[in-house]
Formats: sequence, C-alpha cells, structure tokens
Amino acid sequence: MLDIDKNTVDFLVTDNMVTEVKTVMERDFPKLKKIVDQMIERKIERVYYVACGSPLCACQTAKMVFEKYSDVPCEAYSGWDFLDHTPKKLDEKCIVVGVSHYGKTNEVADSLIKASEAGAITVGVTRDAVGNPVSDAAEHVIAYAAECIWEIHLLITFYIALDYINRIDNNENVKQILADLKKLPNVLARLVKTSEDKSRELGEKASKWPFIYTVAAGPLRPLSYKEGIITMLEFTWTHGCQLNSAEFRHGPLEVVEKGVPYVFMLGTDESRHTTERTINFVKKLTDDYIIFDYAEISNGLHPMLAPFVLFVPLEYFYYYLSISKDHNPDDRRYYGGLMPY
Repeated sequence: MLDIDKNTVDFLVTDNMVTEVKTVMERDFPKLKKIVDQMIERKIERVYYVACGSPLCACQTAKMVFEKYSDVPCEAYSGWDFLDHTPKKLDEKCIVVGVSHYGKTNEVADSLIKASEAGAITVGVTRDAVGNPVSDAAEHVIAYAAECIWEIHLLITFYIALDYINRIDNNENVKQILADLKKLPNVLARLVKTSEDKSRELGEKASKWPFIYTVAAGPLRPLSYKEGIITMLEFTWTHGCQLNSAEFRHGPLEVVEKGVPYVFMLGTDESRHTTERTINFVKKLTDDYIIFDYAEISNGLHPMLAPFVLFVPLEYFYYYLSISKDHNPDDRRYYGGLMPY
C-alpha cells in the first residue's frame, strides 16, 4: 500500500468540509434567494444547468428535484452539448446556471455568454468571484471560496431548485428537504469521523479487482457516475462502467458471473426496490460486490439527500482503493497539457 499523507490529496473529503457547508448555507443561501426573487419576478419557465465532470453530476442531481417535485422543465447539459445542441427555448424566460470550480472551463463560460445574448438570467457558480471566464461571463456570481466541491455544488444547485419550487408550489417534500438541509452539517461531521475505517477495509478489498461495475438508481445515479467513472477512472486508474439499476435486466445481467465485481449505491427513495432486485440477482452468482446503503447512515434525512451523505464513505473508499493499488490519486498522465486533447 502506498504510504502518503491523505491530507495532501485533493479529491478526498477535506478537513474543513463541514465548515465550508455551513458557510455556504449562511453566506450564499441569502444571495441565492435574491436570484430566485428575480426568477419569480421574471416568471422563469425553464431552468438549464451547464457544467462538466463532477459539477455536471451535481447539476444532474438538482435536475431531479425539479423533475420530481415541480412542473418546471429543467435540463443539465455538459458544456459542449449546450453549445452544439442549444435548446430552442432559450430566452428571457430561462435561467442558465453554469458551474465550474476554477471557472476556467471555456465551454461553460461560452454557454453563459450564449444564454446572456438570448436574454436569459445567467448565474456563474465558481470558487473565485473574479479573474476567470465563468465569473466574467455571468450576470450573477456565487463565489463559494471552498474546496469540497461535490457538497458545495450540490448545495447551491439544490437550493436554487428547492427555493424556487417552494415559492411557486408549496410542496411538502420540498419543505422537508429544506428542513433536513439544516441537519446536514452534523450528519457529515459524524460521518467524517466514523466511516473511514470501514471504507478503508472495503477499498483494500476492491483493490484486488481489475475492473468494477458501479450500479445505482434514482437520485444516486449521478453520484454513481461521479464516483464510478470520474473518480474511479481519473483518480484510481481502475477500469469500470456505471450502470442504471432500472436497466440492469436489459443487457448487463448477461455478464454477471463469479469474478465480475460490483459496487452498489442503495438509496431509500422509491427506486430502492429496483437496486435491491439487482443486488439479489448478483448475490446468486458472485461474492465480489460491495453495498453502500444510505439507510444505514441517513440519520432520518430525506431520501433526496442521499448524494450528500453517501459521498463521505465513498470518497474514503476510492482513496483507499487507489493507494492500495500503490497509486497516488493526484497523479495524472494526460491532464496538464502533456498531450493535447
């Protein structure tokens, strides 16, 4: 196992994650409320999120809030998808939220410029208020000045959805999610202290597997892509694929056999039975599986908050998976311009 200081690894749960979450709630939620004020005044009819990589997965999760609890059409685009296949409905009745940690993702900035030219409200969500293309392109900037980007991007994109829906529809589920968000820092703080040892054990187990299928459904699907594709491929150099539990019967079940490994993310929402069905099938044929179950660590929080909570044990898991393979998660072969893309 590689001997490194995990506090120096960028992608891991950060020591100040809980403080960052609290700060965004206290400092940035009031700013987001003012943006929602403008959405109400403008009678916004469509919401578009634009991002890439992990930020896109956070946006896709927030999109599910709109889909499940409102009649407001919402889509989450990768930057080039927005530019290459721009939605026909893009005007003053739309809001476009662009998310990029460093603010240097040009296709996100260009999407905001295109949206602004069409008359849409534009919001840039990025670490720094100035000095980057995304903040320069946006009408409104939420500069969160934090590093635990998964939690922060989820918080900001969720709050835009929750506050807007709550004001136009008065949905009881949305009220519950908003109430449970206030409990989130304490739950996260407890998990940072209590989940590492189990995740280490599971990471060491998974390091023996040459590839991993990652399976989830419902609000955990974007997180399963973020962890099972972006984190696993980029940071641990482990081959794998992300699968939707709802589609497992239609193709993927044919390759289930001894020696084929799976990581399952199991929520407490209505899709739980779908993933449980897949788990039960896999269990009949192989012992090579790991289950991360939100029910075990949710502390009663709303099912839609599973992506916030499961992130902590999952990040520990992928860290120990990586170093158990003697790989530093921050090593890169192609990022940084060594080979033009």
